[in-house]
Amino acid sequence: METQIARLTPRCDNFAPKAVREVLADQCDLGWAAGDAMLVATELVSNAVRHSLAAPEDLLEVRIHRDDARLRISVRDPGTSGRTARMAERPDPWGGLGLVVVNELADAWGSQRHPDSYEVWAELRLPARQPSARP
Repeated sequence: METQIARLTPRCDNFAPKAVREVLADQCDLGWAAGDAMLVATELVSNAVRHSLAAPEDLLEVRIHRDDARLRISVRDPGTSGRTARMAERPDPWGGLGLVVVNELADAWGSQRHPDSYEVWAELRLPARQPSARP
């Protein structure tokens, strides 16, 4: 059963990726997958900040869901750019590797345009939860 473990609405500015990483580090027990999850979340949020054409006062919506086997990170921006997320064919010296990184680390990722927003999501496999040790 999938459970929402976090929902946050950071401003669409350069501080948003850090806010999402802090939530992942503080509220999500992800084991060895924590680093991958923070990197994927950083790339998804950074892409929204950089490419959405949203103003810094606009809000992103970040949702983090998990079940026993997977973590799903979704980022919605106001959708004003009209563009679609895609991997760069040739990264330039100033960027272009974000979705390449997401593609390598995530088991699946995609995007969806909604009437009032644009969403990009990624799913990562999680380590099996260990049973609690008894004292």
